[in-house]
Amino acid sequence: MARDYWSRMKRERLSRRSLLKASARAGVGAAGLALVGCGDDDDDAQQSAAQTQQDQQAEQQAMQQQQQEQSVAEAQAEQQAQQQAAAQQQAQQQAQQQAVAAAGGVWKRGNTSTPNFIRIPLNTAGNNTPINQNGGLFNRLTRWSGPVGLDPDVANMQRMVDPNFDPSPDMATGWETPDATTYIFTVREGVSWHSGRAFSAEDVAFTYNEIKNPDSGGGGSPLHLMSKNIDTATATDPTTARIDLTQPTGYFYTLTSSTNITDMETLDQVEDGVLIGTGPYSFENYDPNRGYDLVKVPDHWSGGGIVDKIEYTIFADALAMGAALETGDIHSHYGVPIRNPEAEQRLMASDEHFGTIGIGVGGQTLRFRVDSPPFTDKRARQGVFLLVDGVRITEEFGGSFDVAGRLPWQPGSPAYNAELDKPIFDPQKAGELLDAAGLVNNDTVLKADVLPERPYAPATAQLIQQELAQFGIEMELTNREYTEMITLQTTGSFDHMIIGFGNWVKPGDPAVTVLFADAYDGRMNAAVPNQTNDPNNEGYVPLREREGVRDELEWLDMLEAAKNGTFIDEYGSWDVWNEKYLDLAWSNHLFRSYSGAWSTTNVGINFDSEGWPYVDQVTV
Repeated sequence: MARDYWSRMKRERLSRRSLLKASARAGVGAAGLALVGCGDDDDDAQQSAAQTQQDQQAEQQAMQQQQQEQSVAEAQAEQQAQQQAAAQQQAQQQAQQQAVAAAGGVWKRGNTSTPNFIRIPLNTAGNNTPINQNGGLFNRLTRWSGPVGLDPDVANMQRMVDPNFDPSPDMATGWETPDATTYIFTVREGVSWHSGRAFSAEDVAFTYNEIKNPDSGGGGSPLHLMSKNIDTATATDPTTARIDLTQPTGYFYTLTSSTNITDMETLDQVEDGVLIGTGPYSFENYDPNRGYDLVKVPDHWSGGGIVDKIEYTIFADALAMGAALETGDIHSHYGVPIRNPEAEQRLMASDEHFGTIGIGVGGQTLRFRVDSPPFTDKRARQGVFLLVDGVRITEEFGGSFDVAGRLPWQPGSPAYNAELDKPIFDPQKAGELLDAAGLVNNDTVLKADVLPERPYAPATAQLIQQELAQFGIEMELTNREYTEMITLQTTGSFDHMIIGFGNWVKPGDPAVTVLFADAYDGRMNAAVPNQTNDPNNEGYVPLREREGVRDELEWLDMLEAAKNGTFIDEYGSWDVWNEKYLDLAWSNHLFRSYSGAWSTTNVGINFDSEGWPYVDQVTV
């Protein structure tokens, strides 16, 4: 910006300065210039032509001189800017080193459970997130570009904004995609596992073949679900890994940015606590009564982490961990929310702590049995949703930082539409729809299965019950235990409504959210005769043939296009998806879950686009 400004000013000065120089050399002022060319004899014409040529030469010389001066000035300015930037970077590095030295180079973090070793490193679900997700112990093919921006929200809290979900290199230095189902990665050279073994593309191929196994990571791994379109993973040479897909996959870069590359020689020892990675920290000093450490690897290929050690302490519960944070015994607790209003209020009022409101990954939903009258009629489903006061439920029964909304996307997602997301509480319109569906003042009793251990669930159910009573509609509530609710949900055999279970609302590509959202595609909304969704069991009815689902095949096609990453090409806009989702009303979101994460003010942290701290950029 500065260079453009000064260049423009010099050009403006140049034309007037050139004119004055030319005038001086000709021996005339402004009046003389006005008289040039007034004579009528040949001598005057020749003199005028000579004078003009002399003026042009003088102006050209002046312009050349000015251009030289400008080039020199710009070069000096650029050199000075580079020197200042280098000095600033050096000062920052020195400040970081001094801060680390002053603090003993230890970042103290809290967790509320021991590691579940069988789920490391190929299962990112559960309580292992401080190990699996922070890039300290393991590396992946790619990582999200990040870090995210932070905007002030409330008190000393900052909300993560503007996440960048473009993949950037990690173990892959580059890649090419000859077509929509082929990915060829060039992997890093000169990398060693913590055991000393050399890393190669064979490790990449092993990892991506391993996650195709449904039992990898102890079973139930999100990575396994994302790997369902992988055909083959091969190493064509020590530095080249190739992954071939069976079909286009919109969430593929989420997979490569989430899958920890695994040591094939020690994977079978992970259950015994042997964790070997390629990251800048190694797993050390495990004590189930105390915790464990991630210790900086000397002379690491990446340049290594900044802090010398990340010390994890295991607490009995979130309240004890929150108390340790308040007293300064730990510096942060990322990965496990405190979820205690009193503790959150104290931390927000503290000058010694700051908090971040992360990128949410959950959405609380209300869903219907679409094969069970009266909710085979979508007007009945739409009517009930209009009786849900999402804002009130979120404010009174959600978390401190949860956000009301009907759509399954995070703000910032390419599919998000703020106008369509607005909660709508409209009893008058609801009555019209319920009347059209034949429910007003008749003998039908609506039923809902409710999970009371989540406070918003019975509150939502009771509010709907009260609103329905205004139209002479009775609603019967049944509280269920968690395991019982799981069975009802997964078999699609719950009563008319189910309240208390959420759905993944993943940041990044909309394809990830669609992939993980069982409430959208009817799997959990319509039962099969043998009460199972296992295609290998006798009596299984394919999804597209189930009552209540088979009438919405266009919607199932839209879901596949979303997961394939071809939705925009086929339908033109994500609003087509959003409007169909709201109209279909198999499920709608009540609110999206966010949680506050806290640190002491002497910690500096950069976060990636999913809200996890980069451990190789933390300062203490």
